[in-house]
Amino acid sequence: MTMRRSGNWAIFLIWLLLTIALIITGWSRIRSGVGWDPDDQLRLVQLRDFLNGQGWFDNRQYRLNPPEGAPMHWSRLIELPLAALVLLGAPLIGQVQAEIVASTVVPLSLFGFIIFLLAYIASRVGGQVAGITAPVMAAISGPLLVQLRPMRIDHHGWQIAMAVLALASLFHAQAQKAGIVLGVAVAVWLHISLEGAPMAAAFFLFLGWQWLAHRDAAARLFWTITSFSAASLALFLGTQAQGFGASVYCDTVSPPHIWAISAASACMLPGLMVAPRRAALRALIMLSAGVAAVLVLGFRAPQCLTGAFSTLDPLVREYWYVYVQEGMPIWHQSLSTAAILLAGPVVGFGSSLYLAHKATGQDRDTLITLSFFTLCGFILSLLVLRTVSVASAYAIIPAALLVAHIFARYRRENVPLRRVLCVVAMLFLVMPGSWLSSLMDIWPTPQTAQEVQREKSLAACESAQSVAALGALPVGQFIAPFDMAPMILARTEHSVLASSHHRNARAMHDHIQVFRSPPAVAHRLLNKRGIDYVAVCADEEELADYVRKDPDGLWAGMAKGKVPDWLVPLPVMGKGIRVWRVR
Repeated sequence: MTMRRSGNWAIFLIWLLLTIALIITGWSRIRSGVGWDPDDQLRLVQLRDFLNGQGWFDNRQYRLNPPEGAPMHWSRLIELPLAALVLLGAPLIGQVQAEIVASTVVPLSLFGFIIFLLAYIASRVGGQVAGITAPVMAAISGPLLVQLRPMRIDHHGWQIAMAVLALASLFHAQAQKAGIVLGVAVAVWLHISLEGAPMAAAFFLFLGWQWLAHRDAAARLFWTITSFSAASLALFLGTQAQGFGASVYCDTVSPPHIWAISAASACMLPGLMVAPRRAALRALIMLSAGVAAVLVLGFRAPQCLTGAFSTLDPLVREYWYVYVQEGMPIWHQSLSTAAILLAGPVVGFGSSLYLAHKATGQDRDTLITLSFFTLCGFILSLLVLRTVSVASAYAIIPAALLVAHIFARYRRENVPLRRVLCVVAMLFLVMPGSWLSSLMDIWPTPQTAQEVQREKSLAACESAQSVAALGALPVGQFIAPFDMAPMILARTEHSVLASSHHRNARAMHDHIQVFRSPPAVAHRLLNKRGIDYVAVCADEEELADYVRKDPDGLWAGMAKGKVPDWLVPLPVMGKGIRVWRVR
């Protein structure tokens, strides 16, 4: 058996053991049939609607904000593999079990794909030891495990996969093939979420810098831009029924973005074919492409230049967006959370700098490349916490290379103490977040018994089994805390006014107004919206915010037992869900 084949078998074994472990540890969630958070739950609802005949081009969720429904920014691409597995499995094991199988297989398969790519990069740069170390590190990386475990069917796993595929393409020698892969990967990444735009810009900046420094490096950049432009256009036209007449949104690829990409490509491609000898002319071509893209986007959608949420309703921003911790910068997180999540990216960047300092020639250039992308991922994770998963994936490669470097020294070392220090260093590099977490457990943040009980009560109240009890009520429209709404859609036939999904901003605004307004105003809003039921899990943090901010509002009074007579109390349902019928 060759070294390459034995390495592939080792990688497969690592993935297989990881799969078994994740299925065992997540069995209770798998049995529940729903995902880990509101996004997973609403994705399941979207999948069911698609399988039940909702159009490919129509991704509205009609049970949110009925009758017009809520426009969603999610791509149908994510639902295709799930739908295929459900369609194959439903005749054999039934719809519910087929959904569970699909929701388990897809994220775990993505995890395997990512592990293989990380092993590919690490082995190409650092040899077999690094190629085996990288999958092990990925298998115990908290940021990756959270986004790729069974029943995690939201789009974050696909973003990680495209990010790692894009990076892997840089280590393929054939410029045309590598450029096509990179362009398509970035196009799919941005189609899934424009959150990947900063890292996409980093890839184009890197290739542009290479072309600026070396005139003969034009081929990779040419094929990357060509495939990126073509794939972006194909994905846009393939998912937008109205084509270039579609509505303009800043949170996904819209007509202005396609025009901006086309403008930049029109500047770059002829320049790459001519490839001027003077570096100043090449720099001018790249500058003109960037300026053209910004001008086109600024002319057609100036609001998009300031971010995806720049036009968000101020009330929705104040009461909802600023509390979405995963979308906030690192300085909005607790110190322990920030330290544990950023440990991997910091260690990875430090490893790449150390190795680049010691390397020479081509090895040094390769490590500088890794340092650049590791640094970009790290900086982005400081600004938006949920991007830490991509940063962690990138950081695994240089950390694995340093482990291989230390392992080689360990094998040469004869002094016992130094051998022990080598082992300690390798263990720290493999799981830096776990080390920090263990250290912080020595001085844990005190949590009162009341807080612990509150968390348990809330988890039980919002569980799939608990919310399913609401299905016994006559079908109607609910108003419920944002994070509870998708579970109601997933487990019952009811509709809900709003959930924590920002394109439904008008309904989110009215939802907030209901809970914060005086009872008479809230009653008028509920009647205007045709709300039949109010349902809450009383320990929801959203409700506590209404009590703190609006002491004269509807919920603040209800929390004190002052329920208006137009709300008819119904028996407590599930595991603590309080329900009222609106007269």
